[in-house]
Amino acid sequence: MGKILMILEVSRKQDYIFASKRLRENSARSGEIAYVTSSEFFRAAAGDVYQEEENLVYTGGGHTVLQFDSPEAATQFARKVTSAAIRQYRGMELFVKQRPYDPALTPGENLTALTQALEAKKARRQASFRTLSLGVERLDPVDFKPVIQHAEPPRKAEAPLTPPEGRRFPAQFQELAAKDTFLAVVHVDGNAMGRRVQGLYKRSGAAGWDGCCQSLRRFSAGIQSDFERAFRETVDALIRNLPDQWGPALPIRPVILAGDDVCFVTAGRFGLECARVFLERLKALQNPEDGLPYAACAGVALVHLKYPFHRAYSLAEELCSSAKRFAAELDPAGGVCALDWHIEFGEMKGSLSQIREDYETEDGGRMELRPVIVSVPSGVGLERTGGVRTYAFFRSLCLAMQSGPAAVTRRRLKGLRTAFRQGEVESRFFLRERKADALLEDAAVAAGAAGLDRDPFQTVDGVRRCLLFDATEMADHCEFFREVET
Repeated sequence: MGKILMILEVSRKQDYIFASKRLRENSARSGEIAYVTSSEFFRAAAGDVYQEEENLVYTGGGHTVLQFDSPEAATQFARKVTSAAIRQYRGMELFVKQRPYDPALTPGENLTALTQALEAKKARRQASFRTLSLGVERLDPVDFKPVIQHAEPPRKAEAPLTPPEGRRFPAQFQELAAKDTFLAVVHVDGNAMGRRVQGLYKRSGAAGWDGCCQSLRRFSAGIQSDFERAFRETVDALIRNLPDQWGPALPIRPVILAGDDVCFVTAGRFGLECARVFLERLKALQNPEDGLPYAACAGVALVHLKYPFHRAYSLAEELCSSAKRFAAELDPAGGVCALDWHIEFGEMKGSLSQIREDYETEDGGRMELRPVIVSVPSGVGLERTGGVRTYAFFRSLCLAMQSGPAAVTRRRLKGLRTAFRQGEVESRFFLRERKADALLEDAAVAAGAAGLDRDPFQTVDGVRRCLLFDATEMADHCEFFREVET
């Protein structure tokens, strides 16, 4: 009997993580997903049926690939592990799929076929099991869901990372936000990871199945380590830019750190800068297995404290997808780091595309420049963006509006936003009347985009866009770091 391959994956991770309204609980649930797909849990749940050296292929990002000598051993392992997971973690949903190893296929082709088989099973969802309420349980006072007592208490993971000495990650959203009325939910996703895995399959094919497994383990471990390092360096940069009198509770907390899938929450005014620093720090790292640098994109949803957190996270995911589409248009190889964001002032709308419908001017132009570029690899030109669809340009505009000779009062910011919404003619008139038409020129020089005239609307990517609106919308809600070491 040949090898049996198995893939085990936690499905609907976000539904499980954000089922609670507590920030610390969200972080703990992310840790529970990592635990349930780890060797530590397999040993506890399956006992002698599982031996890490013999059975584990690799783990990461909420799923694990294993191998067994027989279908019977694989089935016994799956039953023990899934039963233990369902009993210990109410609401967690796992999928398992087995597939015989085909010696006529390459190692990479076998793993691809295994993943495809799992996706087909998930699409059917013919059988899904979970612990249901009996109607007699004590209710949780926060989310009013049943509190189920288990024979074996579930393992509660703490935050994926510990903060620097003398600091702590806050347990509640109110504490995290401090005096800020907004939260920033940041979602980061790595670029072209599937293409990199396929490259590993090709390079390790000559080394056979064992060589492919070793390569995947090193690659997966490198991603986890490097994305965690980028987050730690983001926290360090934030601390260096906090006022001296800031207390021990940091205005940031990690929620998901699962390979290249990252979510963290900050006080609203620090969200964009933390996302920017994360992408820049990640770009400076290389995976030890394939030797290639990373690139990623981020979405930042700025919402009020009482805004439903799961909706804020879904919006951050959509914004990240928007940034990735924009980055892929500029560089199909996946080397561009881009960022998109939205600030929600109270109205709950549907998808990002529906939200962006409100950003059309009365004369048919666009108010927003987002998404914007954070960094590009050498050789990738930015001609189509006009040099202004960058985070550096946005940052320079905001700083010019916040301080210096071109500073704009809050009342004038509101007037500018109204004028931009009406279109080009009204915008030019308003800027000249308020003597603010030099603002664009000054900020362009600071951002290295010299040569722009004072027209607030220009053609970018073939569309008439307002160059100033993003900054006027965010100037009151964004605090920029001093230059940090790279």
